[in-house]
Amino acid sequence: MWQIVLFRVVPAGYPVELLDTLNQNVADELFARGEANIGVTKVAQVQSLKMTTLSPVATLDNVKNLLALVLAEADRIKDSIADGTYTPPIA
Repeated sequence: MWQIVLFRVVPAGYPVELLDTLNQNVADELFARGEANIGVTKVAQVQSLKMTTLSPVATLDNVKNLLALVLAEADRIKDSIADGTYTPPIA
């Protein structure tokens, strides 16, 4: 069973200098809407997302669905972050 997994969303061709902002705001958006509580942490000064699966009833399908939600959210907000029109849900 997994317990804690760190990961990052890194869209192909996305500006490296915006990756920390993208990852932080993916977590913030999902939390603000009550869809998921993805943790955030820095590893070697790089913003990472953190998934904690301590529930004995968590399944691989649960994890896959959560990762799909994260990727969909990143896809939804990445362009507005890149063009400077994004408004974070949590200030």
